[in-house]
Amino acid sequence: MNSVTLAFMIAGLLAFAAGAWFAATGERTAGIGFMMGGLAMQVLTLIRLKQEKKKGMHDAGR
Repeated sequence: MNSVTLAFMIAGLLAFAAGAWFAATGERTAGIGFMMGGLAMQVLTLIRLKQEKKKGMHDAGR
């Protein structure tokens, strides 16, 4: 796993957790914004993992 992928993963989890905390403490708008950012980071992580897997399978065939 690439270090950038790992950074996206951790950032996504932290942003989503912060969003959940903000939403629970009454800052609903900020919470929703952080959650959206966290989910976007997780989508980017999944895209990068899929690309890395495809590249790994392609390289393994050589």
